[in-house]
Amino acid sequence: MTGTWTLIRLIVRRDRVPLAAWVAITAVLPAGIAASTASLYADHAARDAFAAASMSSPAQLATRGVVYDAGVGGLTAWTLGSSLALIGGLISILVMIRHTRGEEETGRRELLSSGVVGRHAPLAAALAVVLAANLLLGLLAVPGLIGNGLPTGSSLLFGLSIAAGGWALAAVAAVAAQLTAASGAARGIAIAAGGLLFALRSTADAGGIAWTAWLSPFGWVRLTRPYAGDRWWVLGLVAVFVVVLTAAAFWLSTRRDMAGGLVPARPGPAAGAPAGSFGLAARLHRGTLAGFAVGFTLMGALLGLAARGLDTQLDTPQFRELAATLGGAGARVSDVFFTFMMYVLSQLVSAAALVSALRARGEEASGRADLLLSTPVGRLRWALSHLTFAVAGPALLLAAMGAAAGLTYDGDLARVAAATLAYLPAVWTVVGIATLVFGLLPRLATAVSWTVLGLFLLVDLLAEFKLADGFVLDLSPFVHVPALLLGGASSPVAPLLGLTATAVILATAGLAFLRRRDLMPSA
Repeated sequence: MTGTWTLIRLIVRRDRVPLAAWVAITAVLPAGIAASTASLYADHAARDAFAAASMSSPAQLATRGVVYDAGVGGLTAWTLGSSLALIGGLISILVMIRHTRGEEETGRRELLSSGVVGRHAPLAAALAVVLAANLLLGLLAVPGLIGNGLPTGSSLLFGLSIAAGGWALAAVAAVAAQLTAASGAARGIAIAAGGLLFALRSTADAGGIAWTAWLSPFGWVRLTRPYAGDRWWVLGLVAVFVVVLTAAAFWLSTRRDMAGGLVPARPGPAAGAPAGSFGLAARLHRGTLAGFAVGFTLMGALLGLAARGLDTQLDTPQFRELAATLGGAGARVSDVFFTFMMYVLSQLVSAAALVSALRARGEEASGRADLLLSTPVGRLRWALSHLTFAVAGPALLLAAMGAAAGLTYDGDLARVAAATLAYLPAVWTVVGIATLVFGLLPRLATAVSWTVLGLFLLVDLLAEFKLADGFVLDLSPFVHVPALLLGGASSPVAPLLGLTATAVILATAGLAFLRRRDLMPSA
């Protein structure tokens, strides 16, 4: 463990801005949601009606779980518990892989190990920073909850429950970092494992299979039941999960070579045909894109099945109000539900698009771009080869998801697929922002791009609880997408063209900056 403290300070110094932004934003959200809940639903009857309507929605049960208590605290925990645990878990995975497998892939770990640094120090330092950041954001959320008149003990349990999701997926990422030699593959393994754990929790609440919640840390986060019985002992399950996986990660790290993984890399063919920069980009992107396509197709099919029959089940004032907000007063309840869920899933497609958009940044940071650009391949051609998949990839994902949803929803494939593809210009805007930052500030491209997407998610969440409107709400490109299924937009073409033009301008500016800057030196 020699050098662990020094590496902790190095990680904090390198990630001080994104870590501080994540902790600060997450810490203030619970207090804002608690205040909004108290003002929107001032009496028990209003809160009970809201809870009953939410419990009757398969989508709400799948994403947020069961409402254990209809008080202000219980509704706050229901609204944010699973969401913040999942977001914290995803950020924990990205940070863990960046400072473990990513350091080995770029060669920095080998340089550090040539000094006075113990074998386990890098993994220990990354775990210490991520676990401490999750604990800090959980504790910082407590004073705001208490300030809204909520019980101290329950507020502390809620804060620790939020942190627990990040702790669990940090341990998962620590194990994933030992399995493969590529940081992208390690991220994919960890995110897939996190998705499976979240699906187990969703199955328990939406599918009525209650016992599966006990198989997932996300289920444990909900089963702590803050403000509804306060089951402190459930946090012990999280502690055991983290300790076991952390011990496994340290043990596995002693069974592999540095810069290698336990799963050996597949050797390439003895001879390869010339493919060019676009052919190389296709090989780099195809596996990730195929995996995303399968996942989003399944999500679309499940969404279509969930939306069927809701016209009678969810014909409530709350959903009518939501329809009016989305611009479709008088629309079918099932169409309102479908539009709202597509609004959320389109942001997940944006995350998938960012993975493709930032691949060029990884190639440059690793030094592989230098080798390619030393051939008769220009910068624009190289960058466009990756940007093509960042643009075409989300179109494929949205089309597959919309087609699957249309087939399982009401059989009107064209109508549902068109409404789904309407979110494509908003996704392209996120890609355009990533391209601009990559061309202007390549070292910060990953952190800034994911932070911007996180801010868009935050704006949308605040808007849902009427804590943001006007100029702040207009900052999110997803707000400007017309709800085609609801028929609320008089001219749906104009906002879509506006978003597309914005994406083109941002991407063009990013490519122009790329042509004029120096390449990042490899590690």
